[in-house]
Amino acid sequence: MRPYDHPARRQLHDEVHARPPIALWPNERVLSQSFLLDANSRQTQIAWIQKLSAALGVPNDEQDHSFKILTLTPEPQRVLIKWELHGEFATIAAIVHNPVKITGPLLDSRLALEKSLDKLFQDLGCPTIVEAGGDRISALDIAFEHRPLFSEAQEVSAIFSGNTVLGSYILLSKKAQLWTDLSLDEDGFISYFIPHDILGSRQAGRIARALAEAETYRMAAMIAFPVAKSLSMPLRSAESELADLSKNISQLQTEPGIHTEKDGQFLGELSHLASRAEQWISGYGLRFTASEAYSQLLSKNLYELAESPIPGVQSLSEFMDRRFQPAMGTCIWTQRRLKELSDRISRTTQTLRTRIEFVNEEQTQKLLASMDQRARLQLRLQETVESLSVLVLTYYAVSLLAYVAKGGKEAGLAIHPEIVAAIAAPVVAIIFLLISKRRRKRIVEMGKSL
Repeated sequence: MRPYDHPARRQLHDEVHARPPIALWPNERVLSQSFLLDANSRQTQIAWIQKLSAALGVPNDEQDHSFKILTLTPEPQRVLIKWELHGEFATIAAIVHNPVKITGPLLDSRLALEKSLDKLFQDLGCPTIVEAGGDRISALDIAFEHRPLFSEAQEVSAIFSGNTVLGSYILLSKKAQLWTDLSLDEDGFISYFIPHDILGSRQAGRIARALAEAETYRMAAMIAFPVAKSLSMPLRSAESELADLSKNISQLQTEPGIHTEKDGQFLGELSHLASRAEQWISGYGLRFTASEAYSQLLSKNLYELAESPIPGVQSLSEFMDRRFQPAMGTCIWTQRRLKELSDRISRTTQTLRTRIEFVNEEQTQKLLASMDQRARLQLRLQETVESLSVLVLTYYAVSLLAYVAKGGKEAGLAIHPEIVAAIAAPVVAIIFLLISKRRRKRIVEMGKSL
């Protein structure tokens, strides 16, 4: 790497080589199991693979806890363990050699292989695969066998205990077939039988990985299906409640007058409905989103198999289209209903709030108009009082002048108090009137400036 390379260039580049498929031999079995994890079981899985690595003398990478390939037994009877850690599940695949030709049910030979695997783990002092932690969500037994291909389903039915089988040619070369009954046996595994004519080792590894991932993603996606079914009736009830509320609010709009009590009641019911919808979205929205993503990954892995039909036999892709996709459609539709319910509640609430705000604004306008009218009445009353006060002040001022004039007359001055009072009365009244008008004008100017 050069100094001018991006700091994360190697990490970003190496991602395309992460988790490569294992090159498989012509006659091998892949026992792949996936486990759903929570926080505790995730740490248990990491501790399990670290303990197994230590027992085999393989150093643990402190930077990467997501992928490991370990050799329990070397060639020619090799036994490999492939461990992958994903977001919410971990996959453990045991790759073992299948020395005998497969003629009967895969369950019989698998039980013997599982016993030998458990003994290998016990000899290493490590827990077995089923003790690695988490809840098992998928288990596949994928058997590869180099042999002539089958021409019809009846020839392979004995391997699946006489069950109805699915089958197809896989890959563009059509030099391999895929057979399965897609049924859980008593050991909890789904059996896949892949006869082939000189299948490349890397091709076989990619087929095993595609099948294991497809089954894991199918089951992880299906976790949302019971949730979608359980929400069907509550969603229908909530949608009906919202429709009734919308109808009542619409009718209330046409009624004259103010209905504060009904508006508050409707707003409370909408708030309760909104909290229920948000609870569903918060609780299950992520599950539905993950289900949709897993469904797309399943389709991608099935596409990689490049199935071609065998006359008279249903292929795995056709089976998934008819049985799995309707379940995913239910999940997607439920997720859409949740979103639409939330949006409709939001729009209805906004409509009701707009009505309440309009009513409040109308009441505020009426209150302001009433206050303005009261202020006008108070101003008129004040003007009246001021007019009376001018008369009162004039009366007292003229009376004081009259008393002064009477005192001057008693002192010998030639003054007639009545004449002084008569002359002073209009002058004093005019002075007080001018003072009152000037003060009123100043108050009006102060009111305009506010």
